[in-house]
Amino acid sequence: MTRTLLLIVSVIISTLSLQAQGVTQINNNRSLHVVFPLTTTRAIVLSAIDSSIWTTDASLAGTVQIPTNVKYVSFGQLLSGKFIFTGYTPATGTEVYITDGTSAGTVLVSDINPGAAGSAPGLMALLNGFLYFAATRPAEGRELWRTDGTPGGTTLVKDIQPGPVGSFAADLDIFHPFIIPSFIFSNGSYLLFAANTTGSGNELWKSDGTGVGTVLLKEINTGHVSADSSNPSNYYTLNNITLFTATDATHGNEIWKTDGTPAGTVLVKDINPGTPGFDEFEFAPGFAFPFFLGFHTFNNHAYFQANDGTSFGELWSTDGTGVNTILLKNIAQTTFPISIMVSQAVNLPNKFIFPIADSTTPFRSELWQSDGTPGGTVLFKSFPPVQENDVPEIFVPNSADFLNRTLTQQLFQGNKFFFTARDGANGYELWISDGTLAGTHVVKDINPGAGNGIDIDRNVSALYTNTALFFAANNGANGNELWQTDGTAGNTTIVADINPNAGNADPGLSMILNHKIIFSATEGDDPNHTDLYTVVGNFVALPVKLTDFTVTLKTNDALLGWSTAQELNTKNFTIQRSYDAQRFSDIGMVSATGTSSSRHTYSFIDAGIVNSGENIVYYRLLMTDKDGKSQNSNVISLKLKGSSQWNVRLLSNPVQDNINVILSGITGNVQLSVRDISGKTIYTKSLQNINGQISLPGVLQKGAYILEAETNNERKSVKFVK
Repeated sequence: MTRTLLLIVSVIISTLSLQAQGVTQINNNRSLHVVFPLTTTRAIVLSAIDSSIWTTDASLAGTVQIPTNVKYVSFGQLLSGKFIFTGYTPATGTEVYITDGTSAGTVLVSDINPGAAGSAPGLMALLNGFLYFAATRPAEGRELWRTDGTPGGTTLVKDIQPGPVGSFAADLDIFHPFIIPSFIFSNGSYLLFAANTTGSGNELWKSDGTGVGTVLLKEINTGHVSADSSNPSNYYTLNNITLFTATDATHGNEIWKTDGTPAGTVLVKDINPGTPGFDEFEFAPGFAFPFFLGFHTFNNHAYFQANDGTSFGELWSTDGTGVNTILLKNIAQTTFPISIMVSQAVNLPNKFIFPIADSTTPFRSELWQSDGTPGGTVLFKSFPPVQENDVPEIFVPNSADFLNRTLTQQLFQGNKFFFTARDGANGYELWISDGTLAGTHVVKDINPGAGNGIDIDRNVSALYTNTALFFAANNGANGNELWQTDGTAGNTTIVADINPNAGNADPGLSMILNHKIIFSATEGDDPNHTDLYTVVGNFVALPVKLTDFTVTLKTNDALLGWSTAQELNTKNFTIQRSYDAQRFSDIGMVSATGTSSSRHTYSFIDAGIVNSGENIVYYRLLMTDKDGKSQNSNVISLKLKGSSQWNVRLLSNPVQDNINVILSGITGNVQLSVRDISGKTIYTKSLQNINGQISLPGVLQKGAYILEAETNNERKSVKFVK
């Protein structure tokens, strides 16, 4: 079964009419797939047949092979508008190459290991204008390198393990079964990675990009052989810390955190007491393997599946502290690892919804919801599975509207998302939900009767726009083809029968390029190779997707941090400050990466803010792309030293549309209510440990209202006009 969910396709907003969509073939039988947009109008494309490198502007004439003997091998990042990747020629072997989308601009960056053997570059990460990677040279072995895209700017950062052995494991193999290859992780300020030395084993290292600044951050599991290593991995940014997993002799494999200092690199909590790890599944006595499905962020907490020694069906939450790392719900009392797929969760304003799958008999196919509390973590909806792969699959609507995914994830039509699931009458079909049971239903019985409209045994792919979802579906007559929907049955239609009649086109949606949707499919003339197509329309991609935006107090300074999951032609971030959440002033600017589909992290220090004399300070980002488009982020707040007050205020008064509320100093549960002047409650909402900007529905008649906030038995109110 092939399940293709390309997250890059769901982080792009576009404009689309549901009528008269034209599908155009722009390449035939070359099995091309887009890997990186160089700009909003041109992308690098690769052929799965011969690893040849192409470029496209989403037109037939503009989809051409770059004349070069360089073959794409693996990895790749965008740096300064050019694509750096691991390439191969017979003369150089595998080395670092760069392309600007032209033949003359596709060149060897540096022949690190001269000759046909090559240096096998890999594990790439960006930091401060350089691309960092692991590469092999006989004298040093496999070590940390960096490049700015020029031969002179390509240098060895440090020979961490002196001599030819090298500190980076090339891969798991039978000769080094305890060394886990480490991804090089960048949080925007420094790199984290595992490096293996004879003195410490495979432990956590940190680098600022210089040899002197490349140091062992912490020897978590002391010892001098590979079997005694901590093998750090699964790095994940949460607020101003990085979570990761590591093993020591006392606690087994557990969740750790670091702020970049040795003292701040500590165990979060021993979830499974003793040496068994929190993610360890023992499939036979004495034989176990890790079973970790990743983190998900909601309201400044990370959520994950764990085993505390009694059950593997548990959902846990952490804010990075031991006291607030808690078991939310034992979803299934089992020692077998069911899948709690929080990495596929969708965030609503006051909860997140995620799928679970249990392949043990009887099969379970369910959506669960959580507001971050044990009592609020409950079954949302169950579906009648026929086989163990009948799992609800959410098309996560991560959109490039600059909103914070944790707090204000962009939903389709403002409050909806799509997913696939089975019901007893309609088979496996496309569903839509607004987060309520009443608003959760099958969009359309695409394959009438018990047939599967969403063919889970073929390619499952989807792409959100702001007015429609494009997706692969099978109506039983036309095969697996490209469809579109606005969430209503009447406007759920096939876009084109690309592989005529019952043939399967198997569309794989890619991205928006040059105002067109670009996707792969087959028309049926070659059973082994696919074609490249576009849907013609007026699609407009916004420049950046902000995944988090936080501020913390560090001595007298405010430390701001934010991350992006995707950037499209982004120019810079302007940091703005306010003391009343209404009048903002520019206080600094940070340059953006430009165009990238990988995660990038940024930071800014507002020095000496504690000495401002204010109790609360507010921040927001103005995100600007190279085409001049810009948009503000949500507002976040910081309670300054010496201030014990909490506060609630409106971002604007009178209110035009949504009621934008600024909360600050909240340390527990807060109840928000909107009442009319007679005292009648119009709307109420409960939130936990939330500060910054939130939006309440603005469906109010013109008139006067009262916003009321209550926390810790204290109540405050604000009168406003709609």
